Parts: sequence; structure tokens; C-alpha cells
Amino acid sequence: MADHHIREAAESLLESVSNPHYRTISHSHSVNLTTEDLLAGYRPQGRMSSVRRFFCLFVTFDLLFTSLMWLICVMMRGETLMQIFNQEIVQYSIKTSLFDIVLVAVLRFLLLILFYAALYINNWSVIALSTGGTCAFLIAKVFVFDWPNAVQPVYQVFLILTSFTLAWGEAWFLDFRVLPLELEANTRRPLTERTPLLNPVRPTGVQSVYGESTVNWFSPVESPESSPRPRAPGEQVILTQDLIDEYKQQAEESLQSSWKILNHPNWRLEKRGSHRGDIVESTITEQYGKVYRFTGVVECPAKFLYEEFKNNLTKLPEWNPTILKTEFIKEVGPGVDLSYQVTAGGGRGIIAPRDFVILRRTAQLSREGKVTEVDPYCYMTSGTSVQVPGYPPQKDMVRGNNKVGCWVMKPKTVQTAGGKIEECTVFHWLMCCDLKGKIPQFVLDAAFATVMLDYIVHVRKFAAESRAKGLF
Repeated sequence: MADHHIREAAESLLESVSNPHYRTISHSHSVNLTTEDLLAGYRPQGRMSSVRRFFCLFVTFDLLFTSLMWLICVMMRGETLMQIFNQEIVQYSIKTSLFDIVLVAVLRFLLLILFYAALYINNWSVIALSTGGTCAFLIAKVFVFDWPNAVQPVYQVFLILTSFTLAWGEAWFLDFRVLPLELEANTRRPLTERTPLLNPVRPTGVQSVYGESTVNWFSPVESPESSPRPRAPGEQVILTQDLIDEYKQQAEESLQSSWKILNHPNWRLEKRGSHRGDIVESTITEQYGKVYRFTGVVECPAKFLYEEFKNNLTKLPEWNPTILKTEFIKEVGPGVDLSYQVTAGGGRGIIAPRDFVILRRTAQLSREGKVTEVDPYCYMTSGTSVQVPGYPPQKDMVRGNNKVGCWVMKPKTVQTAGGKIEECTVFHWLMCCDLKGKIPQFVLDAAFATVMLDYIVHVRKFAAESRAKGLF
């Protein structure tokens, strides 16, 4: 078992070194550091970033630790607190007292907290003044202090060195961590519904028109020792009858669960789109957790859109850049099939491409959510992730998990400005995905809402082109 993992790690390392194309899509060797760095400089809703909060905590630690060290030094003399107060503070002398080091720490604390916490400046000048003044005073203190008559010179030397080291530690942390990470987070373009959320892998030498992110979110893919082998090109997927029956049952459960959640009464607004009526909402379910729902109107017949999604699944990447690849695996039964999909990355490159193996159920539904063949209330395609023989997780791709989701297309008639009655579609998209990476919720909220609003733009563009071609 150990030899197997060592060999696999060695092969992965050799491949990443020898294959430049592999390095462009996988940064798993440095994911933990870059992920934490990206989040550290982020200011959620304008609040203080986590890296700056740590800096303020470090400044507070400086004051408390210096004060504690001074207290230990003076208590080692065996004098009372009143005697210490008189000698160190009331009858202060730079040659015999160490209380001035505590005062320097207090001034340093007040100065840094004022400018970097209260005023929230993004400049190194104040920390340079603080560190420079501290070092100049400590160096002068070394020359004028009465060392021959010192009671505990070891502790006093340690106090001076501690103050010197902490001052330089604060300067280093602010200049090399706080300011660069916050600058990186602030210079990233804000997420909007027009932001290109998806960054397909491009051939070497082809430059993107959008700024590339230096990090991708990856999570290790679990590959059990008994995992099935990948399917060979052209090899047919063979399913047992038990597996077929299980798939059919899962498909029906997915259909009903999606319909139930879609009609859930409590939804909270996440984001509004630029197109009138486009909204993304979310709700918390007991079974699946947080679920997102998009609602918008597409100017084309609902049945046309439904048949396009149902019958032309493999053609989706031709007009929808949010999907890199779609492969039809096998039809399981009437209205039930399996497919393999690769979605492009999201969040300006923060979320790497994912692949999914989807069990899909397509059906016409009545107003009560029952499957019907006549006078349908809406058209629905639901999907959930499953395991299929011949499609194990890949080394260079994170396998996502689509917990529950669906597209629902409701027919609606509208009257145009010229008085003509036309049929359009009320389009609902339900999504609940586990992307399998340690991605914070605020990143997911922005990414999911944006990808849904971006997706409908391509659907409307496809509908307009189909209308122009006279397809409906």
C-alpha cells in the first residue's frame, strides 16, 4: 500500500515537471499556502482582513509580553511593589530604570493601532517610524544603562533584545504580509454578472484577454486502491440490471427532491442580474444544505428549450462556454440517462475546472409535480452525481458532486409592443454542488450567483440565434 502511494506521488511529480501543459491546470503542490494567502487579504463586506487582525493581535502581544518581562525583571530584586514603583517610575532614571522600555511598547502599540486599525492606512511609513524610533532608543539605552550595578543583567538584556526583535517582527509582517496580500485582494476585479467566471485551459502560447489568477482551488481526489479502471476509447459501458434499477430509482428521487425544493417557501435574495427579472436566491435545506435558485425569462418556447437540453446534450459546449465538455454515456431508461461533463473554472480562476458524472431525468410535469404526457405545466431536467464504471476520478481533475439540481422551463405567453402574442419561458435553475475543495462560503456565494447569471446570458444568446435561423 505504501509503495503504491509513493509510486503514484513520484509519477505525479515527474509529470508535473516534464509536462508544461499539466502545470497550467494543476497547482495542487502549493494549494494550501496560496489559498490561505488569497483569503487573508480579503475584506468581507469592508471589514478588517484576517491578516491585519493578526497584525493587531501581534502588536497587542508585543505590549503584553514586554510588560510581563519588565515585571519579571523588577520582581527578581526581592523588593516590594511600592519600592519598585518609586525606583522605576517615580524616581525614573534612564541609567537604572527599565520602565522606559514598557513606555516605548505602549507608544508603539498606540501608534500602530491608531493608524493600521482605526484609520486603516496602507502605507509602511508609520511602521518605519515606530521601528526606527524603537531601535534608536534601545541602542542608546544599551550605552547609558548602568550595567555594572545591574541586579539581574541576564533578564534585563533579554528584555531589551525582546523589544528590539518584536519591533522588527512587526515591521516585517506588515511590509511583507499585510500590505501585499491586501493589495492583491483589492486589485482583483469585482465579481459581476458580466465577469468571465470561466477560464478554460488554453494551449501554450495563447494569451487570455482576462487577467489570470495565480491560484486555483484544488482538493485531493480520493483514489481507493480498488477503484475501477478508466474506460478505454470506444469501450461500451456495461451496466448490470441491479445497477440500472438503482439508477432509475435515484433519478426519480432526484426529480421529486428538486421539485420539492424548487417550490420551497423560504428563499433569500443573493443577487440581482442586469436583465430585468433575473434573480439568484438561496435557501437552507435539512438534507442538502444551502441550495441556490435562479429565476429569469428567456424569449423562446419552453418546449423548444427543453428538447434542446434533452436531445442535444453533447452540443452544449458549442454555444455555452461555461461547459468545456459533455459526453453522453448511456441511456438507462425512458427519460433517464448518464453523461460526463467538464465545467470551466470559476471565480476569476480561483475555482479550477471540475468534472461531473451526472444521472439525468427528463420529464414533463403537471402543476402538482407529477410526470405527464399531455398538457404539461412545465418541462424539467434534473440531475445528480453518481458513480459509473469506467469513469473514475482523474488525477488532473477535481471530481465535483452535484447533490441536487434541475432546470425547469415553464411556458408563458406575453404580448409584444406590436400587440402580437408570443410564447416565452420562465426559466428556473436549481443548484446545490459540492466542489470538493476547501473553498470558503463567501467565495462560493459569489461564484455560484455569478455563474448562474452568466449562464443565462448564453441561453438567451442561443435562443436569439435559433429564432434568427427560424428554428421556432
